[in-house]
Amino acid sequence: MTTRRPISWFLTDQGRKLSFLVVTGTGIALSSARFMPHTFFLEKYKSFVHYYKNGQPAEFPKELTLRYERCLDILKLNDVHRKLIQPFSVYGYDLFHAGSTSSKFGAAIGVPVNFTYKSLQDIEKDDIQVNQKKVDWNTEIGNKLANALILPEKVQEFAICREILMTMSNKVVFESCYPFICIFFAYNFCQYFNKKLNLYVAHPVVRGTMYFIVGLFGLGTYFLMKDLTEVYYETFVDRKLCDLDPDFIKCGVTFYDKLLQRNQALRELMGKEGERKYSKLGNVNYGIRQPHVALIHRKQFFEDKIKENSDSKDSETHNDLTE
Repeated sequence: MTTRRPISWFLTDQGRKLSFLVVTGTGIALSSARFMPHTFFLEKYKSFVHYYKNGQPAEFPKELTLRYERCLDILKLNDVHRKLIQPFSVYGYDLFHAGSTSSKFGAAIGVPVNFTYKSLQDIEKDDIQVNQKKVDWNTEIGNKLANALILPEKVQEFAICREILMTMSNKVVFESCYPFICIFFAYNFCQYFNKKLNLYVAHPVVRGTMYFIVGLFGLGTYFLMKDLTEVYYETFVDRKLCDLDPDFIKCGVTFYDKLLQRNQALRELMGKEGERKYSKLGNVNYGIRQPHVALIHRKQFFEDKIKENSDSKDSETHNDLTE
């Protein structure tokens, strides 16, 4: 009896009220943990992923500032949005975005250092290491990685525009609401079945099993909603880029091809860790989840666009000749 008294207390009115408060508080806390870094703590978040040089945050290169401003012109952003989005040098070799233009706290766009590379000499100056080992740029795999890190200027503009467009949405708001929605749904679902099946008088193991199953379902629902939201906006942005500039279609093929080549090179250089992280094609291995559109599929989208435009031009030319 003594072992069941603490559990039995949660079946009382006071126990249920406490459970409700705990569940509500947990949902709010998890939603806040997702929301705060993109709003109130955006500067802290930015400093956490900032690229540091000699112990100090690296300044955003002047040449990239001009490139970034050209991207703002391409997107035809108004003065308000221009002030809300701030570029900075991000750590690593992947672009980064945080925040939203829908928020008064604005957004941050992280541009990696390889956007300043123009030749192999620029890469060698940075003394790049993979798994704490220097890369031999004279080897086939080293040359492949070097070529993947050097991006043409127009391709860089495509990539920066892509990140800016990702911040021009309510993605942060949606993804911040999901933890609270899923937790509250799971709690009310359990409450409903407890009353419907009168599980309050059943053995605690029965209720515990139900809580575990519903909890897994709620967790799965959260990841599903989050992944679907991310995939939706990534697909939307790729389509938007095609409409912005016809040259961006070819840039999309080049950009994603470079990412795939980089990942393929890292897969070989990183050994077993690389095999776990990247596929042979260069996609990132996520397991059963799909938090992002596969790189090979994003590249295929732009290749299909090129083919579609080519077919349409051929059709127009054929019609003109027949007329």
